[in-house]
Amino acid sequence: MRTSVICLALAAAASAGCLRTTEFRCINNTDCGATGRCEAVGYCSFPSTACTDSGRSYGDSAGQGLSNACVPGTGNPGGDAGVDAPAPLDGGMNAGCPSPYAAVAGSAHLYKRLPNTSWDTAKNDCKLTSASAYLAVPDDVTELANLATVAAGLTFWVGIDDVAVKGTFVTQKGATATFLPWGPGEPDQTNPPKECVNAISTTQIATEKCGTARPAVCECEP
Repeated sequence: MRTSVICLALAAAASAGCLRTTEFRCINNTDCGATGRCEAVGYCSFPSTACTDSGRSYGDSAGQGLSNACVPGTGNPGGDAGVDAPAPLDGGMNAGCPSPYAAVAGSAHLYKRLPNTSWDTAKNDCKLTSASAYLAVPDDVTELANLATVAAGLTFWVGIDDVAVKGTFVTQKGATATFLPWGPGEPDQTNPPKECVNAISTTQIATEKCGTARPAVCECEP
């Protein structure tokens, strides 16, 4: 009788383990423990002697087939652009794209996620990470979908606004925005003013009040 009870308990535990997902999304480094780091794709990485290029590998809980895979580094031949942090410039500003910036789906530019914040704060925080970084500007539908992957959601800030001239939307690179896949009823030019732009899906954007809290994605050009 006791043996039967033990076997049933073990079977129930095993069944529960099979149903439980092991994928874990991080937001910042503190989510990953003392030696962990939250990479731009939203998964934790840890020091690894087996990964000679970056010295880090994704943890067991990484999704998208990244579990225990090496994090790409700057010297990875034929791989994604690296995420190793370069030496700082005078004044503490980093040249290049410091960690945890990373490529997405082989993209030429690198990205990192910011937690919920206002558009203005996101804009400034991105610039502080590197002289080559800015609040992400989607150039086409593929990049917009990649940004949604980094943001880990469909609603997030992008680097487009009409703060200077109402109705004239410009990017954080100082150019007139040309890729503007507006959602229904957009751009909304009614009061109160909605002068900043956020993504609302993998294919559409919309105007929003700049002080609204949203996740954001920083973009960096290596």
